[in-house]
Amino acid sequence: MARLRLFANLREAAGVADVQMPGATVEEVLANASGEFGDRFTAGLASAQVWVNGNQAAPGTAVVDGDEVALIPPVSGGTTIVRSPLLMEIGLFLILALGLVGASSASIQWFAVGLVLAGGLWIYDLVDYAARRGQVVAVQPAMLGLLGGVLASYRWGIPGMASATIGAVLVALVWSVLAPRFRPIEVVATSMLVALIATFGVSAMLLLRLRSENDALAFLVVTVTAVAAAWVAGQRDISGFDPVVVTLLIGIVMGVVAASVWAEDDLLPMIVAALAASVALVAGRNVGSLLRAGGFFTVGTVPGALHGFDAIVLAAGPFWLILTIFG
Repeated sequence: MARLRLFANLREAAGVADVQMPGATVEEVLANASGEFGDRFTAGLASAQVWVNGNQAAPGTAVVDGDEVALIPPVSGGTTIVRSPLLMEIGLFLILALGLVGASSASIQWFAVGLVLAGGLWIYDLVDYAARRGQVVAVQPAMLGLLGGVLASYRWGIPGMASATIGAVLVALVWSVLAPRFRPIEVVATSMLVALIATFGVSAMLLLRLRSENDALAFLVVTVTAVAAAWVAGQRDISGFDPVVVTLLIGIVMGVVAASVWAEDDLLPMIVAALAASVALVAGRNVGSLLRAGGFFTVGTVPGALHGFDAIVLAAGPFWLILTIFG
């Protein structure tokens, strides 16, 4: 049986958030669900998008035991979750990533500016896709944490990073007082999580650049290459590889390459840092899929033009921490 995950009005109509449902194709699964949950549920299916293991699916898409079938209806006046065009997905990501590499090579100040610009676009993209599936996220704490993290880390280093991260979490807690829609505990928790990841991750990237240009460049090369390779693996029409496995393997391989090229003395700290970052890339990808699509998908492509930065921002902390302790 497949695991059928329901969201918004479909979840309300069915009375459950997920259920095991038989069927060899998406069409059969939906037909069985309609028969079980009634007319109100069936009416909502007409405008819902269907995802199987993180990929948009058609009625004829095959389903096997253990697959996750997610039904995501329109929200907010008809807005639906759709994937960005393929060239936009990888193109915008690579433009921003290469821009950060160029800014890092120019100066620390330009790198700080690049982090604010790229980070702001990423936060907007993440929160926008969460809103499309009905998940409210307060964007202001994350944006303030992003700016505060860059400024405080540049001025005071690690103490500045810690202060900004704590401040971003507190702002997310306080922000719930300002508007009723930010008061449900799931909204508060999600807003805190986004603010925490954004502030700590971007601050860690700036601290890497403050350590040395080579450390920042090594991190960007390792993570951007791994994320780009995972994106290619997620395109099932051109690849049959698992994106999670590809992320781990490419991250480790690029870590060895980066250590050979940019490590000043001992290669081991940078290799270990790349290993930790590779694991964090997988975690960041899955956190991003939960926020953007409402499902914990380990295969397929996560929606959003800048979903690659979900992984990179989360991976910055472990990479910086390992180098700081052992480097």
